[in-house]
Amino acid sequence: MLESIKSHIPISSKIMATKINFEEIYQKAKVQLKDFGAKPIKDVGQILTIVQEAEVPEGKVMEMTQKIYIKLCLENGRDLNQARQSWVVASGNNFEEFVRNLINDALNREGIMAIKGDQLKRYPKAKDIVQFLTLKANRRCTQKTTGVWPDSDIVVLTKDNKSTLKAFALLNCKTSDHSRNDAVLFWALALRDNNIKYCLMTQDLDKKFVKGDNDASGLRRKCEAYLDRVYTTHPLTTECSQVCKLDFTKQDGANKLFEDLKMWRKEVVSNFSDKLLTKDDLLS
Repeated sequence: MLESIKSHIPISSKIMATKINFEEIYQKAKVQLKDFGAKPIKDVGQILTIVQEAEVPEGKVMEMTQKIYIKLCLENGRDLNQARQSWVVASGNNFEEFVRNLINDALNREGIMAIKGDQLKRYPKAKDIVQFLTLKANRRCTQKTTGVWPDSDIVVLTKDNKSTLKAFALLNCKTSDHSRNDAVLFWALALRDNNIKYCLMTQDLDKKFVKGDNDASGLRRKCEAYLDRVYTTHPLTTECSQVCKLDFTKQDGANKLFEDLKMWRKEVVSNFSDKLLTKDDLLS
């Protein structure tokens, strides 16, 4: 059965052409994940960190993470369909959804919820938040006003003590830099007057945030200045007060993210409620 996953989850020639040994990475994950299956979201995080440590080619990190996760599921007695379903539920099939799952798994019970930015617009209960976060832009040619939605993959919500939903942080998720860095910096500045925290969450596959201090890249220097925080999963990151490394191989490897979100909620929504908050609260 294990051999069957090769036909279902192909590894690209790009991965095969490198010196990366899949079996070595898999065996390392197998040793470290001794209680695999107990907490699937954390399992994905641990595998993701192990894969990044191996410097898998950019664009193939989630593919290899998926292959290892599914192989572990199969070795633990699940069939291929069950393994695939478990992967989708735990990871969401991409980095952004994994981050949302990670936050919700840890903080829903404390009254904090992460939701996909575009999905928020679908819920009537969130209309005031959507209006508040939408940037008003005056079009000079037509002399009309239009609304521009922030570049925010994840909106982090809580409730106040009157059960009113409030946003307090936005997370922009990237696997690497490429050409979108100016948009991140623009929105960080544009939202400052709204007292909404704006952060970058990145796998940093092109290593723009690895070096710090005087060796920092131009992008890192600007992000240190204008973003509320940068969270990176790259294992070689040099940390500072504004750039934090998340290490999912450790039990407390994402605690800095969780602590920041709880701190910012207190700053932005002083009368917050810490009662359980889930997506159902957007419907009721």
